[in-house]
Formats: sequence, structure tokens, C-alpha cells
Amino acid sequence: MKIVVVGGSGRIGSRLVPMLTRDGHEVVAASRRSGVDAVTGEGLADALRSADVVIDVSNSPSFEDAAAMTFFKTSTQNLLAAEASAGVRHHVAVSVVGTGRLRGSGYLRAKLAQERLIEESLMPYSIVQATQFFEFLMNIADAATRGIAVRVPPVLCQPIAADDVARAVAKIATGCPLNGTVEIGGPELLYLDGLLQRVLGARHEFPDVIDDPYAHYFGAELDTRSLVPGDEAELGEMRFDDWLGHTAQSVADQSGQPDAAATSGRATLKENEFRISDVPPGSVLLLCGAAVFNVDGGFCATQAKCTHRDGPLSDGVFDETTVICPLHGAQFNVWTGAVVHGPATEPLRTYRVTVDGEVGRVEIPLAHAVQRE
Repeated sequence: MKIVVVGGSGRIGSRLVPMLTRDGHEVVAASRRSGVDAVTGEGLADALRSADVVIDVSNSPSFEDAAAMTFFKTSTQNLLAAEASAGVRHHVAVSVVGTGRLRGSGYLRAKLAQERLIEESLMPYSIVQATQFFEFLMNIADAATRGIAVRVPPVLCQPIAADDVARAVAKIATGCPLNGTVEIGGPELLYLDGLLQRVLGARHEFPDVIDDPYAHYFGAELDTRSLVPGDEAELGEMRFDDWLGHTAQSVADQSGQPDAAATSGRATLKENEFRISDVPPGSVLLLCGAAVFNVDGGFCATQAKCTHRDGPLSDGVFDETTVICPLHGAQFNVWTGAVVHGPATEPLRTYRVTVDGEVGRVEIPLAHAVQRE
């Protein structure tokens, strides 16, 4: 079966592609980096030729209302038209639990518009609505930061590991079209404020996390169960404690603490060092307050947060030499730090990266390291 994964280099796509390939499918990872742009339509016809299934896991480079709406409507319309021409038999899209009830969020209104376009098309489809990814919790914390505090509504959530999302999507994509929507979530019901406290603590960040009944969630007002899927949701396997333990170990590994790799003979890393095998071409690594980019085998680094509203650049869209902040869409050149597109006006700080064998080193001035605290 030929499967095209649109957004194949992103958080879910990068997990889906090897998963489907191991199962024996012919898989095309379609992204702007590979010459396929769903927004402009460039490269779609060639990528979709003879395809049986298209999985859309692409995401808007900006959470700004109008930009997100334009992205999801334009890319989905282009995909559906190209799929009809190519004879694709199954369109799969990943969306978000709660799109129909959280109308206060411009981003979720855009996801709802995407769902409606799919439902109203003639293409056989499956829509997978997922709860928040564990890997997205830092974005939530960043978006909810006001001054030195993180303010979130007192709500329950049921987050899911990105690996479990990829497994669920792979299963649905290789089956018959549902011509409907399925919800997926994690195995545990947890309070949002406690989750953020623990995730931030694992990264050695300790702001006040405040339960604020007046706080909004990406512009939307929530009640206690707004983020929770229904009783029929399919549940992932990974529990939060297990995921957090793995994440904390990764942070410890990067900071030079003793780990399994060290005891097996691999060199212990210093705080500002990384293994180049951990940063494949086209990927980003968060390290010691810096974002490390692999641009076609060359390494560069910038400050980790956008100069506009402190958006986490390691979670943004990285395409060729440009990184796009996930909060408001500011774009920067990763080599020079220059602003490519607003709303940011200040360039990023850049840091020298050296490579010695299998180890890379980011040279961050002490003044900048202290400034982060």
C-alpha cells in the first residue's frame, strides 16, 4: 500500500513514517523540505501519484487566528482536490478533541473548519481527534505564562504520548475508512496544573503554576471536562509517570549526569554538549537554553525562545534554514538569527557550534546562561 504522510517530518509524521515502513508499506514523507507544499499545491500531484492513503498530520506554523484558518482551509482544499485527481481511496486527518465545543479558540475554529471540509467532500475519510500530547505540555505552559507565573484554568485533561498517537493513526490509516471521527486519549485523567508543574520541574524550571478560573486556554473558556474525550475514546498505553521519567532521564543525559550510556562506555556529556546522532538532518534539539539545528549536516544554534513572546522554537516548524515560532508565526534565519517575518522585530542570539567526532558543543556565553534563570 502506498501511503503519503503530509507533515512527514513533524512530531507525529516523524514517528508514523518509520512505523508504516516497518510494516511493509511504501511511504512518502511529504513536507516542504521534500518539495511538497500543501498550501501552494507545489509537488502534490507527483507525491500523490498512485497513492492509496493520504495521512495529514501537518500543522499551522502559527497559532494566530487568521493564519491558522488560512493554513488549514487552504492546505485541506488542495489536498482533497489532489487526492480526487490521483484516485486516493482514504484521507486521514489528525485533529483535536473538543474542536466542536471550544469555539473561543481561533486555532480550534480552524481545526473545525478543516474537519468540515473533509466531511463535506466526496473523499472516504477518517478523522482522529487526539487529546493534548505529552510533548505539547511545554507549549501550553509557555502560552499560559503571565509574568513569572503560569495561569491555567482548574480543568481535567487526558494527555497522550505522541508515540501512541502515531500507533493509533497507523492502525486507522491501514484499515477501512470510518467516514466519521474517532477520539483518542491517554490512559489517565489528570489535572492540568499538576501536569504542568511536574513537566516544568523535570526541566528544572519552577515558576508558580496557578489555578485561575478566569484563565483561558488558547483563547477558549473551559469547564472542568472541556479537554476530556468521551467514554468511547480509544486509549493509549503510556502513562504520564513513565513518559516523564523518560523525559527527565533525557534531560539528565544532556546535562552530564551519570546514565546508562555512560556506564556502557559512551562518553559522559557536559551541560552544553550533545551527540550528533541525536540531531538528524532537519531536526531541532533543546539544549541548555539553546535550540540546536541540523541544516543538511551542518549545526548551528540560537536562543531557545522567540524574541516576540517567548515561544519555544524547538517546538516550531523548521524548514531548510528558517524556524517558525509555534505561538505567533514569527520566522527567523537559524544561521544568522535575523527576523525573516514578523511579528518579531528583534533577532535571535546565535551561538557557535563545534563538532568533535560524535559530540557537538554549543558555546553559550555565561551572561546569556544567567539571563535565562
